[in-house]
Amino acid sequence: MAEAWDQQQERSNTVMLRLILWIARSLGRPVARLLLFPIVGYFLLTGGSAKKASRDFLRRALNREPRWLDHAKHFHTFASVMLDRMLILSGNKMKLDMQMNQPPEVATAMRSGRGCLLLLAHLGSFEVLRARAVSETDLRIRILMDMASNRMFSTLIQQLDPVFAKSVIDASQRGPTLVLALKEALAEDAVVGTMADRVRDDERAVSVEFLGGTAQLPAGPWILASALNVPVILAFSLYRGGNHYDVQFELVSEKIELPRSSREQALQNYAQRYADCMAHYAKQAPYNWFNFYDYWTKTP
Repeated sequence: MAEAWDQQQERSNTVMLRLILWIARSLGRPVARLLLFPIVGYFLLTGGSAKKASRDFLRRALNREPRWLDHAKHFHTFASVMLDRMLILSGNKMKLDMQMNQPPEVATAMRSGRGCLLLLAHLGSFEVLRARAVSETDLRIRILMDMASNRMFSTLIQQLDPVFAKSVIDASQRGPTLVLALKEALAEDAVVGTMADRVRDDERAVSVEFLGGTAQLPAGPWILASALNVPVILAFSLYRGGNHYDVQFELVSEKIELPRSSREQALQNYAQRYADCMAHYAKQAPYNWFNFYDYWTKTP
């Protein structure tokens, strides 16, 4: 049986990440990016399960058998995004070229006074969205994150950006405590971002068609949005090389409705729409896919 994503051992460590960050801040981002090549080479040689997952995804997204160069580009894109993420967390004022593709209805929902739920994915970098929000003082972004399952990243944000760490809503707290924290954030007209592309073993899942196979997505975000009665927006921040990011937004609905008589079908429809949107942008920017584990189920 394939190892679940939340059970995989983290292959990086905070010491190495902080060393690269120190080089980036002392000598500049271009110098630090040169160090990414030997790091990518190391993962190409030793990352058996990650390379297998990369091959499985790229075969679907590229509609051909991936070559060695495709895997190298895949891992290099991931390393580049991680470097930028650390620089943003450390408060570095690097100049990022962000192309914001935000339809009018999305801008209206974000500033409706009700708050909204922003569904993200491990496709590109959600961190650049927060960087943009910092520059737009009228837009607040709070991140819903399971701090227990993201141990290394949790440690990094606590060390690099304590203010951001305090603003994270810890998803490991369950039940009324979590709902209360979310309601308080939404009452402040915050945009609450949460990942919606990975399901835990103990979590309710919805089966969807994704890039020619069957995958499992969490039902929780849609149930949560229905309970909170807020708009739901999809967002994908795609890395395009250099310092360029392409941020795509799409409004799913001003209100998520899960009627009791057709609850399962409604959940299926919402999750499938998210999967279709994710597949669209994954094909546009295939090297931005950062789910390095067995993503597809073997049977429907």
